[in-house]
Amino acid sequence: MSAYILIHGAFQGKWCWEKVKYSLEQKNHHVIAVDLPGSGEDMTPPQEVTLKSYTDKVIAVLEKVDSPVILVGHSMAGVVISQVAEYLPKKIQRLVYVSAIVPQNGQSLQDIMGDGGPKAIFNKTEKTLTLIDEYIVNEFFNECSEEDGTAARRKMRPQPVLPFNGKVVLTEKNFGRVPCVYIETTKDHAIPVEAQREMYRQNSFDDVFSIDADHAPFFSQPENLTKYLHDIS
Repeated sequence: MSAYILIHGAFQGKWCWEKVKYSLEQKNHHVIAVDLPGSGEDMTPPQEVTLKSYTDKVIAVLEKVDSPVILVGHSMAGVVISQVAEYLPKKIQRLVYVSAIVPQNGQSLQDIMGDGGPKAIFNKTEKTLTLIDEYIVNEFFNECSEEDGTAARRKMRPQPVLPFNGKVVLTEKNFGRVPCVYIETTKDHAIPVEAQREMYRQNSFDDVFSIDADHAPFFSQPENLTKYLHDIS
């Protein structure tokens, strides 16, 4: 049995992992899905949410688990799990990036995405982005069932933007000692597979797995995603 901590990407919450969490638990794994501050059921005001808020939340969860964990990050959460690994490398058995951003030392999510980010409406007062419906359908859930896509759209929330500007500090001594695995999604429109490959080829990944899925493999290919996560353990 392994311990997994699942971290969602932007605009989402721990709800996105429900199918995968259940399947891993059926294989006798211990699984914790986390709502990052200002996301899911966490009501932290978005103006107060930073990258540090994210890493503090994940670290607090990690410290309550006795054994080293498999820390899984989707999309934006690749930045989060990378920084957490720098702070607590001994607590992490393996990092798993699922169609996720892979930062280099000193980079922020904004540095990596540039102007190629999602089509969204910026709220200056709230400091949030709200995805437009067309983007959600065509870029996030393009391979999902209509039922899953509709349910997910209803749960998505505006995304705090301040974490996008937080620059990671990563060292070979800490982050560099943690084994890493990448799970690419070949039908992804939000982070095209070519961009995923460019990022993971700049790093020393122990394994790379491929799923013919969109940006939401936990909905469109939950069985395959669960299989790879289980095999990684």
